[in-house]
Amino acid sequence: MKKVAIVTGASRGIGREIAKTLAKNNSQVIANYNKSEEHAIKLKEELAQENITIDLVQADVSKREGAKKLAKYAIEHYGVIDI
Repeated sequence: MKKVAIVTGASRGIGREIAKTLAKNNSQVIANYNKSEEHAIKLKEELAQENITIDLVQADVSKREGAKKLAKYAIEHYGVIDI
């Protein structure tokens, strides 16, 4: 069974590489971004070319409500947060 992983800052830099690595190693990735929607969409499209599906969730996790939104998404869609 796939582990469910939330990766914050997943649209660019280290977060992007972590999201790619987890997704390619059979984790269901919920890729969080705040302002870089275009980069997040490119990540999703890049992985889709390898038949890998990830979820994108926009949230400002520096704010309590943003962090709650992200966790709520994971629980509602997958029932668990593993990573």
